[in-house]
Amino acid sequence: MPRTSRPIALAELADRIGRVVEGDAGLEVGGFGSLSQARADELAFVRDPAHEALLRETAARAVLLPPGVPTAGRPAIRSPRPAHDFSRLIEAFAPPFRPPVGRAAGAHVDPTAHVDASASIAPGAFVGPRCRIGPRSVLGSQVALVADVIVGADCWIHPGVVLREETRIGDRVVLQPGVVVGGDGFGYVADEQGRPVAMAQRGRVVIEDDVEIGANSTIDRATLDETRIRRGAKIDNLVQIAHNCEIGEDALIVAQTGLSGGTIVGRGAIVMAQAGSTGHLRIGERAFVGARTGLHRDVPDGGRVFGAPQMEERAWHRAVSALRRLPELLKRVRRLERALEDEGRVRDGRDGS
Repeated sequence: MPRTSRPIALAELADRIGRVVEGDAGLEVGGFGSLSQARADELAFVRDPAHEALLRETAARAVLLPPGVPTAGRPAIRSPRPAHDFSRLIEAFAPPFRPPVGRAAGAHVDPTAHVDASASIAPGAFVGPRCRIGPRSVLGSQVALVADVIVGADCWIHPGVVLREETRIGDRVVLQPGVVVGGDGFGYVADEQGRPVAMAQRGRVVIEDDVEIGANSTIDRATLDETRIRRGAKIDNLVQIAHNCEIGEDALIVAQTGLSGGTIVGRGAIVMAQAGSTGHLRIGERAFVGARTGLHRDVPDGGRVFGAPQMEERAWHRAVSALRRLPELLKRVRRLERALEDEGRVRDGRDGS
């Protein structure tokens, strides 16, 4: 459970997020916890009325909850977005470990690189030729910036991340452990003997501001131009984004999705887990792609598709409903076939009578 460095009054917490306290505003908490696991001195939050039963049973000293949900006799902070505000409080009063400012012993920074004096470079990090690291950014241990990489301000590059040549990272970008940005795309052409040989991959990856990418995801460099992840996009763990893709602003790409080369994902689109696309498709703005969908054609703006191959949502629901009825339908067909055979034998005098 995240703990605070000192006891904090509910009034101070509420003031930080612009909310109001119901009950004893001077009551102090020493940390943050879930409804089911909170300690007796911690603040918990209630996402929606469906969690009222847990609220009645929690050991939490105080709660952050939406309007209309009873407080169960505890002091409370009211919020229309309790999960968001709870996260804001944790970030403000129980921040994660941050390496000391400066270059740690054991970090390698090329003489031609520029690292802002307020940045943090952990032991074992490698900053290659002509790289630039912006103010207050953090490079964890075993991070490797190969060459000519630019990292903006307030970024957090976690351990084991690899940023290949000429990658561009905006401000406030978070890359979780093991992310690889700028690896060569899977592009092969046939030689004179028909054998596959790698096509030269000389483009780059551009990641705009406020993007977050989950652990062990990979973003391939473009063949010649750019693979681009636009502002505010959020990418889960174990996602593969191929060369020349473009991910739109505020799009969400969920775990184990694979997007083939040239795929364009529109602004605000959601692509659920284990979806996959053939190359050079467009997923429209605010579109929704269900889990395990296999995309073989474009999805329009606002479209909702499911299944492999993809189907429009209503058609997919009808197909799934029919599939559940298939065993009974097969039994009915067999009964009808037997009845027709019996009728045929009677008509042809083959029934033995």
